[in-house]
Amino acid sequence: MSTKGHLSGKNRIRVGGVAFDTVLTILLLIFCVIILYPFLHVIAVSLSSSRMITRGAVGLIPQELNVKGYEIVFSKATIYTAYLWTVWYALLFTVLNVSLTSCLGYALSVQEFKLKGFFSVLMLITMFFSGGTIPAYLNIRNLGLMNTTWALVLPGCVSAWNVFMYRSFFKGISHEIREAALIDGAGELRILISIVLPLSKALIASFSLFAIVGMWNSYFSALLYIKDASRHPIQMILRSIVFTSNSMGSSFGGDANVMLTNGTVNPLNVQYACLVATIAPLLLIYPFIQKYFEQGMQVGAVKG
Repeated sequence: MSTKGHLSGKNRIRVGGVAFDTVLTILLLIFCVIILYPFLHVIAVSLSSSRMITRGAVGLIPQELNVKGYEIVFSKATIYTAYLWTVWYALLFTVLNVSLTSCLGYALSVQEFKLKGFFSVLMLITMFFSGGTIPAYLNIRNLGLMNTTWALVLPGCVSAWNVFMYRSFFKGISHEIREAALIDGAGELRILISIVLPLSKALIASFSLFAIVGMWNSYFSALLYIKDASRHPIQMILRSIVFTSNSMGSSFGGDANVMLTNGTVNPLNVQYACLVATIAPLLLIYPFIQKYFEQGMQVGAVKG
């Protein structure tokens, strides 16, 4: 009887686990549909004819294939310049973000650092209080950073939240490793670069990804600080197209003006095509980033 009861208990646990997995899978599938539907709809509209868009007949599949919207978007020379500037802003911001945050997080994780309490409180205050947009603008202007790359990169390259995350992760690394390195004559910078950062690949991969996506999707800082249109990131091009839908033909000129005027191309074709062109680079490179991200997680999970 005891053996049968034991087996029955195992069967109940197994059935319960299968039921839980089934419900979880269904919920995740529903969540995926909710997330994917807007993207698929945007792509479908960008590739559909003006007549079908006006009738509201476009769902997840393009109706009467039409790529004129993409031709109009990529006929604008400034979009290529905007791509290059956006890549530059994102890469520089990511490098500075990871470098400065890891250095500060490591310093706060070292027990011997006597001012770590003071700097921790100082950064904690910034998480609850902010100067606001006007003081930030005045600060950038007084420093002479208007219309420069640094106006977009420097203000957000160090986040108190990120620093505390780095500090917590670094504290989880065995202190004996650092002590052994100090005995061997290594300095703090050498320990950080040669020991701590290689053991923190999961953390670095995660926050690098967040930094790239955050800078790529940012436009408000460029709206405030970059007055030279030739230095605008891709999101500013998207914003200008979306907010000038009524005068879009005059913005592009030439054949685009004719097609938008006679109804060959719907303004939504152009707006959604620009939206797809804006997010496409991230969607294309994400699988490759994800591969290294997963490798970093595995290395971080088995660190000493």
